[in-house]
Amino acid sequence: MKKLIFILIAVLITGGGIWYFTGGQSSGKIKVIKTVTIERGTVTKVLEATGIVKAQVGAQVKIGTRATGELKSVPVKVGDQVKTGDLVAEIDSRELRSRIAEASANLHLDQAKLVYLQKTLPRTRSLVQQKLEAQDALDSAYQDAEMARHGVASSRAKLETLNIQLSYTKIYSPINGVVSHVAAQEGETIVSGLSVSNLITILDPLRLEMWIYIDETDVGRVSIGLPVEYTVDAFRDKVFKGVVDRIYPEPEIRDNIVYYRTLIKVTKEEAQWLRPEMTTQCKIIVKTKHDVLVVPNTALKWVSNRQVCFVVTDPKIEPREVLPVLGLVGLEMSEVLEGLSKGDVVATQLVLPGSKVKKKD
Repeated sequence: MKKLIFILIAVLITGGGIWYFTGGQSSGKIKVIKTVTIERGTVTKVLEATGIVKAQVGAQVKIGTRATGELKSVPVKVGDQVKTGDLVAEIDSRELRSRIAEASANLHLDQAKLVYLQKTLPRTRSLVQQKLEAQDALDSAYQDAEMARHGVASSRAKLETLNIQLSYTKIYSPINGVVSHVAAQEGETIVSGLSVSNLITILDPLRLEMWIYIDETDVGRVSIGLPVEYTVDAFRDKVFKGVVDRIYPEPEIRDNIVYYRTLIKVTKEEAQWLRPEMTTQCKIIVKTKHDVLVVPNTALKWVSNRQVCFVVTDPKIEPREVLPVLGLVGLEMSEVLEGLSKGDVVATQLVLPGSKVKKKD
């Protein structure tokens, strides 16, 4: 009984293998599923690459401080719109104002001393001329007056320095834009040059550009002025357009691959849709040909290491294999130089003899 069961299992396995290698194969004829008619059209040669949206130089400003003290107020927060000259932070200036008052008083004292010495100098000169004072008295009066003049200049310079330092306690936006980062809050003590490299970051969201990193093998096909189309994941149905503005001469090496940064300008209208650091999928249009004979790339099949097309003359007759001569090759369409004519019907989807055919359940 066990032997009989074993024989039946062997027969079933053998039969299944025969079905796989025979019944699972297509018939000996080419089966055409979809076709297309050869027409004249446009072929575009594109170079695909990945890019990144960046803020232009000067469009993002990190505002620091040159004053030391307690942060008195930060009247803005992330997302606020600001204009050039708007107050964005203020540092407590009471100690500095006290020093300014002291320096101002010292300046007035030095000025009063200078006025007195300038009035004394003519009298001393007259007394020396009348032999009523020694020459040393006149020399001393000249020296005192000169030192007083320098003292006034020094006091004025100190006062001006303190006023400049006072101006650092109020921090204003240098550009129009949006507050993108606030690094400190009210009440914190700011030590100039030590604790905080920047207090507030202002970004102009409309001043953007895009960088594309072109492989060294492709950079020879890219030139200034070529049109570029790109998309971002946030708006996949929207196609952004630009042109190659410049190609940086200095390479960047990443993972032992040499790239050259290519810059694309972004218009203010398109910048409203974009944000810095967004990844872009780019197509650099290297070359375009209009009104040429074109064939869909789906109609080009590799058979025996040759790229061929199958021309359908009659649905009942097996398609004819043609070896086309191609010109400009695009992503979806290619230029036909020889082998096909306008009006030819070619197969875009077919099943070749010996190909595996999926069985329907």
